[in-house]
Amino acid sequence: MGVMPSKTTVGVIGAGAGGIAMGIRLAAGGYDFTIFDRADGFGGTWRHNTFPGAACDVPSHLYSYSFALNPRWSKTYANQPEILAYLEKVAADHGLGPHLRPNTTITSVRWSDTDRRWTLTADDGQRHDFDAVVSAVGMLDVPNIPDIPGANRFRGRRFHSARWDHSKSTAGERVASIGTGASAVQYVPAIARETAHLTVFQRTPIWIAPRFDFPFTSDQHEEFERNPAVAQKLRDEAFDAYETASFDLDAAQTREATELARSYLMRKVADPELRAKLTPDYPAGCKRPLMSREWYPTFALPNVSLETTAIAELTERGVRTVDGVEHRVDTVIYGTGFKAADYLASIDVYGTGGRHLRDDWSDGAEAHLGTLVAGYPNLFMLYGPNTNGVNSIIYIHEAQATFIRHILDVMDSRRARTVEVSAAAQRRYNNEIQAAMEGKVWLACTNYFRHPSGKVVTQLPYSGKTFFERTREMVPGDYELRP
Repeated sequence: MGVMPSKTTVGVIGAGAGGIAMGIRLAAGGYDFTIFDRADGFGGTWRHNTFPGAACDVPSHLYSYSFALNPRWSKTYANQPEILAYLEKVAADHGLGPHLRPNTTITSVRWSDTDRRWTLTADDGQRHDFDAVVSAVGMLDVPNIPDIPGANRFRGRRFHSARWDHSKSTAGERVASIGTGASAVQYVPAIARETAHLTVFQRTPIWIAPRFDFPFTSDQHEEFERNPAVAQKLRDEAFDAYETASFDLDAAQTREATELARSYLMRKVADPELRAKLTPDYPAGCKRPLMSREWYPTFALPNVSLETTAIAELTERGVRTVDGVEHRVDTVIYGTGFKAADYLASIDVYGTGGRHLRDDWSDGAEAHLGTLVAGYPNLFMLYGPNTNGVNSIIYIHEAQATFIRHILDVMDSRRARTVEVSAAAQRRYNNEIQAAMEGKVWLACTNYFRHPSGKVVTQLPYSGKTFFERTREMVPGDYELRP
């Protein structure tokens, strides 16, 4: 009898929600795997983003794993500490601790055509070899810090919202907040009242819908525990609401969402000049939809001002706008988001024949089903290109992690050494995806969904269920398995 080849070894990069989902699927399949993360524990983006007011904008009951429902969420939209605790608990409950290599930043991933293995190199120079690699670095892992002239001259402190400086409070300080995206909408109202003065620098206004955030009572908690079907019903209702959403520019839903946001702005902002500054010139949904009941009232505070004049430079003492005015501040906060369209920007990936993923993606990232890339055998991605924007990302993580586990199982059962998607299958899928972008609201403004080439690289133009169905099986002929 010949020796059975051992199971495929897997290196997972990232210990956030995706890495945890993948680890659980790999553990259940008896695979030998290691999860690497630059942080000191599980949680990913929920470990890094500790800014005041940080919370999820997907209802908690849906922003959780289908196999690990939490009956004790405190409210509709959980805050960061609670989400982090949940993710850490799920990782611990599934025994992922021993598989984690914390405080390890993977900087390059290189395929060897001769050894037919991947080598992961960490920033300390250590190398780790695996048969397969799963990138679970997420989409919001590289902070986007704008290149403002004179930044190094500024004598105060400056930091990005995803790397919040907790060493000193902003209370009593004069603060400049640059940017008005998903993070700013949360931290600006959270710090505004305590500052001596807060100036919000806005390049583009955003549409805001009211956030209906209700605490769950202890009676509800007990009922969710006693009768999980009640919690499941809440989850299903939220799921269905996301599934039926339309992102067509001419859809009634897009018009209604825009009108709802407009009427909310009219109700909440009395000053016509301020209101004009806060009114976007694009339809709702073109940028990430945001919810807050605190954003508009914040601008009515006497110590808060909205500045729409473009920034020219940072000076030693503050921010100078192009009209020559110097806004003196102690602290500058970059609420400028992430390099979301630059997938895997933090890692150098080299595939067959030494090809470089960054070059292959020079016109914008693309993958087959957001998961595999031709020319990169045994390389898989969670939250890959065109998997964002529909439903809860946790649902997409589960779909992809299950798909990757299925592919690995097929490899093992057929005693294949490598699996690779064909270039033709990848091209077909991406032509179809990009064709489906026609008429979508995402093309109606500039946003982080699009590559500089104009291609929408982050969003999925289908429902979550459609994506789930398509990742249930490997279509014969789309993949090449080699012994």
